[in-house]
Amino acid sequence: MAAPIGLIAGNRELPLMVVRKAKELGRSVIVVGIEGEAEPELEQLADGFAWIRLGQLQATIDFFRAGGVRDLIMIGGISRDNIIFNYEPDDMALEVMESIDDFHTDKILRAVTARLEREGMAFGAVTDLLPELLTAPGVLTKKVPDEELTADLKVAWRIAKELGRLDVGQCAVVSDRITLAVEAAEGTDETVRRGAALANKPVAVAKVVKPMQDLRLDPPVIGPDTIRVMAEVKVGALAVDASSVLIVNREETVRLADEAGLALVVWDENCF
Repeated sequence: MAAPIGLIAGNRELPLMVVRKAKELGRSVIVVGIEGEAEPELEQLADGFAWIRLGQLQATIDFFRAGGVRDLIMIGGISRDNIIFNYEPDDMALEVMESIDDFHTDKILRAVTARLEREGMAFGAVTDLLPELLTAPGVLTKKVPDEELTADLKVAWRIAKELGRLDVGQCAVVSDRITLAVEAAEGTDETVRRGAALANKPVAVAKVVKPMQDLRLDPPVIGPDTIRVMAEVKVGALAVDASSVLIVNREETVRLADEAGLALVVWDENCF
């Protein structure tokens, strides 16, 4: 039998999707659920499960080794509150953090991954199991962005890519080709709310993958909850990176966008 898959699970539904798909494929799954983040349902679905506090790297490695895990997937968000209030680094985590010169997300994840790989673990991407989360370029909704929204999307795209290059964020909000908000530690939803509040008409939003981002680690994700926030603040168009941004529950996501009159574009450089 194939060795079990190891899963480091953050919040929301993607970790549940990974476990269910792995089981459909006949693979067992050993899960480390991050305390305060992972869904409790994972404990019942997994073949082995442990709640581990954020920063406990040695305990994570020991648990996976005991379960015979060699292949790892890491997916699901971590809230800023958990990072600030519940982070308890062990000696290994402290050593990793001392090896980097700033604590931006991509740099931390690369350093943690490199350490786990030195301990004999191999990381895969969530799309190895769930390739259907990726979408080819095109407009998914009934609404197509008009000339004005398209011009704003182009600006938002360029700004979001530059943010990603700096490892600051992955989202930008634009209206009349003026940047209203860029993402930092608050996350996409709050960035969109903040930017839309500065406009008197529907805004354009771009959510992108960072240039040179390792897509095994913290891939950008949208889903129904994303669209609900954008409908609430009257976003006119959302562009996401083709073959990089994951779309969860695509059918419902598109339905909600249609109901909100929002144009959802899976974008590459040749779209417009």
